[in-house]
Amino acid sequence: MKMPSIDFRALFARVRASAAAAADERHQWLLSLMIIVLVNLVGLFLYFRLDLTANNAYSLSPVSRKIVSSLEEPLTIKVFFSNDLPAPYNAVSRYLSDLLEEYSQRANRNFRYEFIDVDKNRDAAADFGVHPVQIREIKNDRVSARNAYMGLAVVHGDLIETIPSITEPDGIEYRITTLMQKMNGKIDSLLRLDRPVNVTLYASSNLPISGMQNLTEKVRAVVVKANARNYGRLEFRHVDPGADRATLDLAETYGLPRLKWPAFSGVDGRAVAPGEGMLGVVLEYDGRFEAVQILARTIFGQYAVGGLEDLESRINAALDNLISINPAVGYITGHGERDIHNQRDGAAALRELVSDMYELKSIDLTKEEIPADIRTIIVNGPKNEFSDEELFKIDQFLMKGRSALFFVDSFSEIQPDGQNMFMREPVVLPVNTGIERLLGHYGVTVNRDIVLDERCYQASMRGMGEQSLYFAPMIGRDGLGESSVVTKYLKKIVFLKASSLSIAEGIRSETLVSSSDRAWLMKGRISFAPWSMAPPGAPQMGRFVLAAALGGDLTSYFAESGPPPAKAPAARGPVAGEDLLKRTVSPARVIVVGTSEITTPSVIDKEGKTPNAVLVHNMIDFLAGNYDMPEMRSKGLELNPLKDTSDGMRLALKIFNVAVLPLLVVLAGLLAWKRRSIRRKRVQAEFAPEVSNE
Repeated sequence: MKMPSIDFRALFARVRASAAAAADERHQWLLSLMIIVLVNLVGLFLYFRLDLTANNAYSLSPVSRKIVSSLEEPLTIKVFFSNDLPAPYNAVSRYLSDLLEEYSQRANRNFRYEFIDVDKNRDAAADFGVHPVQIREIKNDRVSARNAYMGLAVVHGDLIETIPSITEPDGIEYRITTLMQKMNGKIDSLLRLDRPVNVTLYASSNLPISGMQNLTEKVRAVVVKANARNYGRLEFRHVDPGADRATLDLAETYGLPRLKWPAFSGVDGRAVAPGEGMLGVVLEYDGRFEAVQILARTIFGQYAVGGLEDLESRINAALDNLISINPAVGYITGHGERDIHNQRDGAAALRELVSDMYELKSIDLTKEEIPADIRTIIVNGPKNEFSDEELFKIDQFLMKGRSALFFVDSFSEIQPDGQNMFMREPVVLPVNTGIERLLGHYGVTVNRDIVLDERCYQASMRGMGEQSLYFAPMIGRDGLGESSVVTKYLKKIVFLKASSLSIAEGIRSETLVSSSDRAWLMKGRISFAPWSMAPPGAPQMGRFVLAAALGGDLTSYFAESGPPPAKAPAARGPVAGEDLLKRTVSPARVIVVGTSEITTPSVIDKEGKTPNAVLVHNMIDFLAGNYDMPEMRSKGLELNPLKDTSDGMRLALKIFNVAVLPLLVVLAGLLAWKRRSIRRKRVQAEFAPEVSNE
């Protein structure tokens, strides 16, 4: 039997090649390990992040970086979050942690933050005003409710401010930054006070309601605690209107409820004599006041003492408004404008919305001038006519290079009263205030019409199903100005009962809000009954401007006619001056909106979460020169709805997800299997040719 010959030279060459390959592989692993170590070492000293989101949702805004890097006193953020939070709340904690780290990276040595183990320090959370909130939890296929801590406290000097509830990531940066900004201003304002702020508890001792036991001591304890955190600027006192009946007249002055009751028997069987009384807390300083309600109703409709658990935070909020820690924005009154104290159909929601950054200061033009320290004014839905003297005040205010926001209604809706009031439609009458003439001179005409739009809000009406409210256009991305900071970060808003605007040629202007191209105009007899509206033919449809911004040099409305008689200079001597600015001394800014309905509680929320609330706040920020705020405020998913698509596109996407996508996965698997098979055969052909031949 003949033994097969062995080629030892070829075998040795193959062994040497295998050893060299193994050595190269060991060297490659060693080189890779060294690269990883070096990259991590470099990362310790060269830290950077790349945020590719549309509005830099995961990066600090310029205003946040400016504030946190210029802190002059130590500021500490204490975070109180429960452990093992369920989804989606656990994502809030992670986002907040990343955000605070961003603050820390940009801050100076006066900033620090810490997460408190709330399970071991529940008393600490309560001391800082953070209390548990109720959240939903899905566990073992069951939906249940549980209490969890999700808040933080900001400690700056002797001040302590809290955000007691953070249940979603939207707007966290805005809330923290504005709180820092407010606290900086509050410290300066408190230190400038020349006397204490009086905190008075008006509580009638004869009030026959529950919760009156030891009420004075409870409120005193809260005020003492708040005083320690406000540089000792609060002074408490108690007034018993039951002992001094003249004090009852203050109830109407302060807006506190004045209670009356007849003789009756209490729950304990004791007879209660008839009487009157009042209950509430009032903060007063320098002729101004803020009232804090502590009267509530039970589920049975009976009055009782309530709201003591968050009384300290409400006293702090009232103190902020009282000492004017925010810059003032003038709110024009005296002509039937929307009342900033009216919670039903007034502008109370607007006042609370902007209170995080501004103080709305009422200015009655029929009695006073616009103060020199006011840089921005708001004219919101006037119904009565302005005199030439009052128009002159607004005109000269703008000629000084200031800014103004006009919400102008072309029509006034008068609700019927008397018998069958619910069966009759409201009467809609045209409004003439004179503001239209002023704006028309500047180049913006508020037309006598109402814009209706096929792309509108759909309301569910009892017995009628879905009803299109054509007078409530839904404004999409194509109807919002892309270049203005007011609207560039928004995706969808709603307008209500708005008139169209016409912009004169040659005017430096920018369209902020416009309808869709499927809109038309209602003129003549105006009725807001949805069943009486029907879209016209295509030739009558078009796109209409609903809000616009003007800027640059303006000419005075009184440049030709001169000042009104009341403002004409009196001849007091041989030297006289002209009391009229004929042109702007510096560029002015004006925003005109064809409706005031978007400032009511039915459209905006005081928390500032809805897109319409963000729009109104952005307008004021733009006019006040706070250009960085709109971007920071827009960082929220609620402001970024999915883009509307056609039915055909939605069907195509469904087919792609259900059928095409799985097929692509299968094909990718087959391709990977085929490539592995080819690679295996190539390796066998090189190192084991006899096996591959078989």
